[in-house]
Amino acid sequence: MDVCTPSPAPCDDPKLLGLPAEIRIAILEYVFEDNLLNDGFKNRDASGGIILDDSYGVNKSMQPLFTCRQMYQDCGLLALSRTAFVINSLFIANNVPERLAALHAKQVAAIRSITFVADAKHFRKMIDWGNCPLGVSSLKLDTLTVVLHRSSFWHYLFDFTSDICRLLRNLNGVRRFIFVRNNALVKGSFKTWYNRLIGLIMKMDHHERYMKSPCNPETVWWRWSYDSMAESFCLEALPAKESVDEETYMQQMQPLLEALKLSVENEEWNPDPRSRNGF
Repeated sequence: MDVCTPSPAPCDDPKLLGLPAEIRIAILEYVFEDNLLNDGFKNRDASGGIILDDSYGVNKSMQPLFTCRQMYQDCGLLALSRTAFVINSLFIANNVPERLAALHAKQVAAIRSITFVADAKHFRKMIDWGNCPLGVSSLKLDTLTVVLHRSSFWHYLFDFTSDICRLLRNLNGVRRFIFVRNNALVKGSFKTWYNRLIGLIMKMDHHERYMKSPCNPETVWWRWSYDSMAESFCLEALPAKESVDEETYMQQMQPLLEALKLSVENEEWNPDPRSRNGF
């Protein structure tokens, strides 16, 4: 996440800087276009799901910034907005807010994609984020990705299902919230956890709306989808649902309940035992 070093050198060639601003910006957008194509994952379109590329780094993506000071000033925010920042160290992932605090507020606001590896400690801390990603109110992310730490230890994700559901009801500043298995060991299977999470999201929403007085509707709703090939799932932020009577609400939710039922049946009757033991 350190995007402020090394110090760029003085600009000796003013040809680019002499162009009209709109042309210069168009060129810089082209320079950083390839950054959008690399999100730090590999093994796409292959069995076993996508996995985090441990060799991924942002240094190469940010090199144009260090051509000269003027270039650094002109395209620094553009580079931040088009680069996927990946924290593949558990230790660093614990300190992302502190590292972001070292950046200027405009730099933090420009960041659009953050990916971090997580174990039980990180899942326990998610409920403390409040209503903003990683607890940092200035972050306005297109994508926040949680990648399960791959090791010989098992992830007990069912321990965190209710906390994540509560977090999602008010989490702003994230357009897409993605969870990636990363070939990690998940007790009970990753797909089963996804099904339980989605089921609890709907159960909790109904309870908060119609079983509490006063009612407590969500501020953010989510559209969910599971990618069997990538072994990941995505939650896409939507506006909160309108307030309606309970019967109308149940009619609106019926297609989602039917889709979840099919997903659960497919998981439970999958003949491959690896779908249930986490391999």
